[in-house]
Amino acid sequence: MASGDVVADLNYLQKLELYQREKPFQLFIPVDPNSPDPRQNNVEFENRPHTIRDMRPAINDFGLDTHGFEIRPFHTSLDPDSFQKSDVVESQYFAEVEQLLRDTLDGGFDRIFFFDWRLRNSKVAEPETLDMNDLTNWMLPACRVHVDQSPRAVVHRVQLQLQDEAPYLLQGRVRIINCWRPIHNAVEDFPLAVCDSTSVPDPDLVECDHVRRRFKGATMYLYTNPEHKWYYLSQQRPDEALIMKMFDSDSTVKAKRCPHTAFQHPNRPPNCPPRTSIEVRALVFNYPPGVQPLVESSLTKAQAIESSD
Repeated sequence: MASGDVVADLNYLQKLELYQREKPFQLFIPVDPNSPDPRQNNVEFENRPHTIRDMRPAINDFGLDTHGFEIRPFHTSLDPDSFQKSDVVESQYFAEVEQLLRDTLDGGFDRIFFFDWRLRNSKVAEPETLDMNDLTNWMLPACRVHVDQSPRAVVHRVQLQLQDEAPYLLQGRVRIINCWRPIHNAVEDFPLAVCDSTSVPDPDLVECDHVRRRFKGATMYLYTNPEHKWYYLSQQRPDEALIMKMFDSDSTVKAKRCPHTAFQHPNRPPNCPPRTSIEVRALVFNYPPGVQPLVESSLTKAQAIESSD
């Protein structure tokens, strides 16, 4: 292995016989303990060791449409404390991310709609109940192998949040693109691992319903497979953005999605600083050729609704 490559445990969905007769689900709402089925979820996970290769020696060899992810230089005008201010993030930072994506995505795009953003801190004391509508809350890193939205959930999200525009937008190319980067310092623990989309056959992906008070979405978990090709960027800096594709309606591209997970780095230094990061999620649209929109809108960001993941 190269010097930055590691072997680490990744948390996969267990391949249970249960899922042959019952769809995986997770409820993020209270359940009456006296109800006929008081379960909050039916998902079980397992740690499996995988080799995770360091992208840094070949940092320019990865692409959104060939692998599902890529690294881009990114400089923000915001200081670290500004990420605790929703209005600043949703005005200044969103504009910076939009420009980054315009500079990155092949063929450009006609419309962008930011629907979610999240702050994470590897050493935060996360409360037992978390207000998902308060986007300034620090959350722990997400240490399960997943893709944020299933294809069905993407269509539902477009219909829910863009309403009258949805029938038109869904005729064109639809992508969900995430932009992830550290905030305070280079990442020494809990980096983000990303999986080459072309190494993941469809049967390894399992849709899981996520049910909240005001929103039902669906994520995709993965079964382990020794053929999965995992990567991370060692010592990722705040001026390096990891751009990931969660969905792409274009059937001609190789990479449709990017499975990913945080993981505990086996060679982390003792007493290393916490990993603090921000992730922005956007729907990106290319208008259908030759079809005029019925509704014109300048809406670029979502009203607060509970996140689907």
